[in-house]
Amino acid sequence: MKIIYYCFAGAHASVVAAAIHCGRLPAERVPTSEEFARLPYYDRTPPELVGRPYFMGPDEFGNSIYFIGFWSQRRQLADALTTFLAAGGIPRSEYILQDAFPLINFSTKLGGLLSKRYRLTGFGRRITIWGLQRQYPQFVALVTDLKQRLASGFCGGTAGPAGNPGEKRNT
Repeated sequence: MKIIYYCFAGAHASVVAAAIHCGRLPAERVPTSEEFARLPYYDRTPPELVGRPYFMGPDEFGNSIYFIGFWSQRRQLADALTTFLAAGGIPRSEYILQDAFPLINFSTKLGGLLSKRYRLTGFGRRITIWGLQRQYPQFVALVTDLKQRLASGFCGGTAGPAGNPGEKRNT
């Protein structure tokens, strides 16, 4: 199974969710700033590569975990990707698309803007991490819920928004 977490730019929310899923970030505590900063791709996805999936690693069950940015067209691009995969003969039982962006708070959005658009990388990155640390339990809950759905035989497809991860769309 391939699990793809997606967000706005593929630099913060989807990276953190994928890292939790793979065990690169702890589920039992809030990571330190250094742990966030050491993540591969954290706040490093260049704008020209948004829309490209990145492999974060395998989970404990052998599933392949990816993350991707979809800019402001998250729902439309997730639907387009689902349609494209179906046209290629890839059944929905082989993947899950999970939106992580709704978990992002104002601090993380502001930090991302400062880091990416205004190139105040060090300052912006610290703000994104501060914001993510405050939302971290919600990220853990998102990943835990998805893993529970996998364990109970969830058949794949596009999962609902992060605020309601149990909702399935277009399946």
